Amino acid sequence: MFPLYIWMVTGLLTAALIFFVFAQAALTRGSGQSAADAAALAAAQEARDLLYDDFLGGIGEDGDEDIDLGDILDGLDLPDGPPCDAAARLADRNDANVDDCGRSEAGDGYRVVVETRDTVGDSLIPGTEDLTATAEATAVIRGQCELTTEEDDRIELRCDEDRDWSFDPGDEAGRPEARDLFRVYLED
Repeated sequence: MFPLYIWMVTGLLTAALIFFVFAQAALTRGSGQSAADAAALAAAQEARDLLYDDFLGGIGEDGDEDIDLGDILDGLDLPDGPPCDAAARLADRNDANVDDCGRSEAGDGYRVVVETRDTVGDSLIPGTEDLTATAEATAVIRGQCELTTEEDDRIELRCDEDRDWSFDPGDEAGRPEARDLFRVYLED
């Protein structure tokens, strides 16, 4: 019969090793969530930049008559391809692969699902060494401005936080930037 202290030491070592396995899994999961968050934000920021390009196309000297500035400022008609390409690039930089990317259910952003390339690694629990983590995140694009006046020589926007714009479309220095028109953030 073993003395009691040997059983206690054995128990403590076993508990410590189990804790270590769970810590490895938590680290892999955290890495996956960081990659998903970054990828979703990259997709939304790419879409924001494309919306801004459309906005500039609508107000330029050769302004496209078919472009509805109000729809652009509302963030409607988000594109599909390039934002998900941006998500894949950012996920790759974070050692993850995009399993799914597309517009969010509400249509106001992008939902991205990633799987880590890193695994939990060697552990005392058989079969866990090849396990990866899957995580998802949704980033939202919210228009911050409303079109109040659209004329050949003047565009006026009423924006959140009392940051209104009144500018000549031909004056590049007076135009708002993409971040002034659209807010990008992770959905809770």
